[in-house]
Amino acid sequence: MPKKHQIIEAAIRVFARDGLEKGKIADIAKEAGIGKGTVYEYFSSKADVFKAIEEHVTTGMIDVVEEVLKKPVSAEEKLRLIFSISVEHINHMGDELLIVTELLVHGARGHMFDEGANTMVDMYSTYRELVETILIEGLKNGEFRELNPPGIATLFLAFIDGIIWQYVFIKDTSNFKLLLDEALESFLKGIKL
Repeated sequence: MPKKHQIIEAAIRVFARDGLEKGKIADIAKEAGIGKGTVYEYFSSKADVFKAIEEHVTTGMIDVVEEVLKKPVSAEEKLRLIFSISVEHINHMGDELLIVTELLVHGARGHMFDEGANTMVDMYSTYRELVETILIEGLKNGEFRELNPPGIATLFLAFIDGIIWQYVFIKDTSNFKLLLDEALESFLKGIKL
């Protein structure tokens, strides 16, 4: 694993455990098994590390959705794939899922106070547009009822975000799969012909 990626992965663990404010460069270095100076060879500050985490997380999410768009399957199946990939990603993150909270709050704060370019806002905008593309495809193919693609795309992203929080709060993961299946079927039933 390249050193920069190793530092980003360590920072995700540190920030998930300690939070952005309490996590320190020294903690990241220790978690990565390297010296503090090595972190500074790649990043000039903790804010720089956090920005790299944002880019790492958001790029991965968009790449996954773009790959799903290329698949020769129905629009409904594409939505199912995005949903299942998102849930699978949640399962792999475990406690590191908490860093997503930091990213969302950081992005929202920057957006609300108009602090310029915002990786999270850009990611959500792109993600929403990609889901809209799938919904438009489903409309053209006669899979979905007449609907407003931007509105339903926003609802779909909010649905996935809500699932993430339910995963955090519902500790009974054995029952969670059943809840997920029911939630997805209900969502799809609402948009299908």
